[in-house]
Amino acid sequence: MEVRAPQTEEEWQEADAVFQRGFGLFVDTDAFERNLARQMRDRYLAVFLDGRVAAAAQVRPFGMFLGGRSVPMGGYSPVAVAPEFRGFGHGTRVTEAHFSHLRERGEVLAGLYPASTKLYRGVGFEVAGVLVQHSIFTRHLNQIRPTVAWPTERRLTDDDIPAIKACYRRTAQRNQGWLDRPDSWWDQAILENFAKEHWYGVDGDGGELAGYVRYRHARASPPYSYGITVNELCADDPDVAIGLWKLVGSSSSQGHTTKFLGGHEHPLLVLLPEQDAKVELDIRWMARVIDASAAVAARGFPAAVTGSVGLELRDPQCDWNAGSWTLTVEGGTGTLEKGGDGDVQLTINGFSSLFTGYATAETLRMAGLLSGGSPRDHDLLTAAFSTATPSIVDFY
Repeated sequence: MEVRAPQTEEEWQEADAVFQRGFGLFVDTDAFERNLARQMRDRYLAVFLDGRVAAAAQVRPFGMFLGGRSVPMGGYSPVAVAPEFRGFGHGTRVTEAHFSHLRERGEVLAGLYPASTKLYRGVGFEVAGVLVQHSIFTRHLNQIRPTVAWPTERRLTDDDIPAIKACYRRTAQRNQGWLDRPDSWWDQAILENFAKEHWYGVDGDGGELAGYVRYRHARASPPYSYGITVNELCADDPDVAIGLWKLVGSSSSQGHTTKFLGGHEHPLLVLLPEQDAKVELDIRWMARVIDASAAVAARGFPAAVTGSVGLELRDPQCDWNAGSWTLTVEGGTGTLEKGGDGDVQLTINGFSSLFTGYATAETLRMAGLLSGGSPRDHDLLTAAFSTATPSIVDFY
C-alpha cells in the first residue's frame, strides 16, 4: 500500500472513476476530460493497493471567516473509497495523509461535509457549523415594511462581477463560518451559472454594490407555479436587504414558495409577519484544527474579552498540537503558546468545535470532550470563541 498523488493519466482516470462511483454516478468516460481539467493535482492524494486506486481525496483552498478574519482553510472535496475496498480504513488513511500538507501550505483549519461522521471524528474532525435551508411563503416577503424608500435595483451583468465579489466578502466577514472564496471557487461553483440565475443588485458609492441577491426558479408546473431558491443575499445596509427580499417577493403571484440558505436564526426570520417558516435542509458540517497555535493567531476574538487559560490538547494525529498550552485573548487577538499548567483538557475534536464557535465549554464538557478547569476557565473559553452558530451558504 502507498499513499501518493496519481502520476499517469490512467491513474487519474481511475481515481476519477472512484469519485463517480462513490457519489452514486455511473462511470462516464466522456466526463473524464472535463473532470480532470478541474482537478487540483497538487492537492490530491490517493491510496494505492497493488497499483489500484482504493481511495482518493482532494482538498480545495478556502478561507473561513471567524471573528471577522479569514482563517486559511482546506476543504475536503471530494473524498471517496472504491466499493470493493471499503471497510478497511482507507478513507481514514487518505484523509489524515493530507494533514502535514495542509500545515505546510499554511492552511491551519480543515473542513468538510461528512458522509460518515464517525469516520471523520476518528481523525479529529468535529461538528462545527450548519448549512440550513428555510422555506417560506413568498407572499410574506411583500409584507416586510421598509423603514425608508425602496432602493433602486437593477439586473447585474458580467461587468459587475468584481463588485459582486467585493460585496460578498464584506458580508461574509460579518457572518461566522462563511467561506472566503478563492477565484477558483467563484469560477467553478458560482459564476459558471451566472447566465442561468437571476442576479439583481443595488448600487452603492464609488462603483461598489450596496447589496445583491442571487436566485433561481424551479421548473414551472401548470398552470403558473414555480418555486424560488435564493442562493445568497448580501447587503451592507438592512434597508438594502429588505429591498432585495421584496424584489424576490414580487414573484409571489406565481412563485408561491421561496427557499433560502443561512443559519438557524437568519435575520429574515425576525422580519417575517408569521412564524410558519419550515426547515427543508439541516446539515452539520465538520472542522478540524490542523495547526492550533497558528489557527488561534489567525482568528479574530471579541474585543471586550480579556484573559488567559491553560489548555492541554490531545491530538493523536498531529503531534505538533499535543501538549500543554496557554491561551491568551486580549484586544481582539489571541495567542496560543507552549507551556502552562494545562488545567483544561481538550481533545482536538473538542477544540475544533470550540474554535469555530459552534460549541460552548459546557456543551463540550457534557459531551466528554472537555474536562478540568474552573467555572471561570469555562466562561472565558465560551466568551472568547462562541458566537451565533457558524453557518455556510456554500456546499463544497
